This record gives sequence, structure tokens and C-alpha cells, in this order.
Amino acid sequence: MTDVTPGAARPFLTAAASGGPRGDWDRYFLTLAEAAATRSTCTNRQVGAVIVKDRHTVATGYNGGPRSYGHCNEGACPRSNTGAATGFDYSDCIAIHAEANAILFSSPADRQGATLYTSTFPCWECAKLLANSGIAEVVAHATYDGHDRVKTFLQDAGLRVRVHATPA
Repeated sequence: MTDVTPGAARPFLTAAASGGPRGDWDRYFLTLAEAAATRSTCTNRQVGAVIVKDRHTVATGYNGGPRSYGHCNEGACPRSNTGAATGFDYSDCIAIHAEANAILFSSPADRQGATLYTSTFPCWECAKLLANSGIAEVVAHATYDGHDRVKTFLQDAGLRVRVHATPA
């Protein structure tokens, strides 16, 4: 059993890498988004999202098939079954994205003025949902080619957008 003495350094998180012995809030919530991504059933990309308000987790989400439907990684996704390249043939994808699931599992009051942390920058479709959700800020860990268009859209819609450069 590991010693959990208050104030003791954790082996996975050092003060130098985290901005202090407890780490900073962005790293903490991005780590939760990365943990949510481990639940993903998508065969192409695992993404997690966390909605946070007043430093409290409101909802989490990960990408995968709809409730009561087969999992993508078990053959239920037509897009996955065709071996489509990343960025193509999304009309055949059954997955609900992490950001959309987090929005679905939170109330409008919970989202108002909240921050969404995500392990990968939101796609265009999720950006539209975010712009209409009441969420005030998006903090992303990873980006992809073309994310600048989505970033500009979110900013034009009045959301603050930050990309966290250091790994969660």
C-alpha cells in the first residue's frame, strides 16, 4: 500500500511538472477528461470531456454508440467496419461525441457559465452544440489539423478557448 500522507508527493505527479504539490486546476480536469476517454468504444479515436462549474465536476462524457445500441468496438459501427480514414465518412458513424454526451448528461443550469475540458479539440458539430449550450469556456488538451476554424467559430460565438500545451 502506498503512503498517502497529506502533502506527500504522488509518484505520478511532481511539483515541478504540475505547478505545485497539488497541481493546477487545468491539469486536474484535463486528467479527468483523459480518464473519461478510457471508457470510449470508438475504434478510431478515444475522447473524453468534463464539464466543470465552480471547480466542481458537473458531467463527463466519452465518445461511443448510443445507449441500448451495440458498441463500435464490437462491430456495431458501419464507419468503423469500412475502415474509413480519420476525418472521412462521418455520415456512417454512430458514435455520440464526448462533448455532446457531457452536454446531454448535464442540465442547462449546470452548464451556464461552465468550462468544458476535453482531451481532443472539439469537432465542428460539437462546436455548434457548445456555442448553444451555455458553456463559457473550452479547454482542450490535443488539437488536430483544421482546429483553427473551429477555434475561431467558438470565439466568434463568445466562448473563451484555450489549448493546454502540457500533457495532462
